[in-house]
Amino acid sequence: MALPDTPGARPLGGARREVEVLRGLLPTEVLSEERATFERVMDALPRHPCVHFACHGVSEPADPSNGRLLVHDHATRPLTVSAISRLELPAARLAVMSACETARGGGQLADESIHITSAFQLAGYANAVGTLWPVHDAVAVRVTRLLYRELCAEGADGGPELDDTRTAHALHQAVRGCRAAFAASPSLWAAHVHAGA
Repeated sequence: MALPDTPGARPLGGARREVEVLRGLLPTEVLSEERATFERVMDALPRHPCVHFACHGVSEPADPSNGRLLVHDHATRPLTVSAISRLELPAARLAVMSACETARGGGQLADESIHITSAFQLAGYANAVGTLWPVHDAVAVRVTRLLYRELCAEGADGGPELDDTRTAHALHQAVRGCRAAFAASPSLWAAHVHAGA
């Protein structure tokens, strides 16, 4: 799902570039703009074992279950932690949230992990990538490019294949690549985290 122009939020030009990166590496189905609604996203999740969200994320430290990804109709139908965590997706493998604060938990109970990234794990995704704080749009594109270059391999049929079993290592390599480019600014690259297998 890519939402470069979200109603009521600032534009994310990087979301378009992330789609271009993914289309250049893998067969990709994209929900974007007014097609990226709560209903369509929820309908698509069971059909896609690997998902990528290039959009705004909002954490709610005082009410972590209300943290959400901003879909096109977020004002009336938000894609919340609560809604995601209720899903049962046994074929799910990888969820990447290229959005702000998707792994930020509540402030009152620091030992509880209630956030967007953990909601995708509860729904069945063995590997989830999220962020601890707001991320820079251009750096999110760079992380996406480096992450998926590490994850993509040639399949048995000669076509591209995603090896999500290497997600933790691939994210580590992507963050190291960003660290090399922005060594003096850890706030740009250190937010991205892996949760799962």
